[in-house]
Amino acid sequence: MALADVIHLPEHPRTVQVEDGFTRIAHGILEALALANLGKRHYKIMLVLCRQTYGYNKKSDEISLSQFHDKTGVLPPNVSTAIDELVEMRVLLRTPGKYAACLAVNKAYAQWTGKAKVDVTQLWGYQNDNSSVIETINEGSQIDNDGVIETITTKDNPKRNNQKTTPKENLSRSLRDRFEIFWAAYPKKRSKDKAEKAFAKRNPDEQLFNDLMAGLERAKTSEQWQNPQFIPHAATWLNGGGWMDEFQTAYSDAELAVIRAFNGAFGERVGTIDEAVFVEARAGAIRAFLGKLAADPEAWKRYFPAVRDKVDLPPHAGFDYLISPKGYGDVKGRMTIKRNPDGTRATGDWDKSASGIKAKAKEMGISFSDEEPVPAIAARVRAALEKMENRE
Repeated sequence: MALADVIHLPEHPRTVQVEDGFTRIAHGILEALALANLGKRHYKIMLVLCRQTYGYNKKSDEISLSQFHDKTGVLPPNVSTAIDELVEMRVLLRTPGKYAACLAVNKAYAQWTGKAKVDVTQLWGYQNDNSSVIETINEGSQIDNDGVIETITTKDNPKRNNQKTTPKENLSRSLRDRFEIFWAAYPKKRSKDKAEKAFAKRNPDEQLFNDLMAGLERAKTSEQWQNPQFIPHAATWLNGGGWMDEFQTAYSDAELAVIRAFNGAFGERVGTIDEAVFVEARAGAIRAFLGKLAADPEAWKRYFPAVRDKVDLPPHAGFDYLISPKGYGDVKGRMTIKRNPDGTRATGDWDKSASGIKAKAKEMGISFSDEEPVPAIAARVRAALEKMENRE
């Protein structure tokens, strides 16, 4: 018996299944799009947008013109025109994004205008009018699968328990892409694995990612982050919600009042502080200075005039020195040295502070070292004063 010729039948191509991932979209949007008098390019844009948003359980997304071109074949200039027209017809909502325009489908289809305007009374009619209509469909491929026929109605079928709502691989890839954008922008590149875990824990959607990147840009321009020592690791910043931190960009009214008090007392002598130029470290020093004077809320108003009238300041003294803990301490000591009406130092109360004793010793030409105990210096000053009185 002759061998039969082996005939190779073409393999039946695998059909796509919902298990591979699918896009959930409200029937009302599909029906409104079917009724709208849109052009071919408009529909291509809408299909891609629905895929990129609802296909990932998102309400909006940033999609560049080149991405639309890659997915539709429409040239970028024509994509831009089609999007502008859809926005004008209120079919699309467009807001500024970080890297591209952020687009969303306007689900309020009653607001659609122009060629996209639809008669809302016709929507959802399929379900209501055809509730009893039965139709036959072939399950699987387009060829007859052994004649198996399934009957369904046009009403919504209940959601299956095993129905997937998000293509996991695509979602994770999107998360990785966002992390790489974040990591490229973060100034301190340490402990990347920990940063990835913290980022995955946050799992930012498009809106949170935009907020996160905007907060990162604010932090990078802050005075604190100009010193790499004070930039936290990315994982620490993410876990602590660092993008929500507020950074001061101008002096408060209380801080301005202190600056103006100094300018009024010392402006002609040492120059004024430009209140329009904000220095974050200076603002913090002013707050600390006011905190030191909290027991007497009006003390800061008297401070600069008193220093001007009663203290011989060292050459380096200025606003920042006077409000610093060291400068304030030095000035307090110097102000204990009383002056006569003619400006000369008075002899009384010179021994009330260490600075006063040393100043009196210098005035009388009595030498001393920094290591010498202050009481010993005071004793020598008293002895010299007593000797002067005896001579008189």
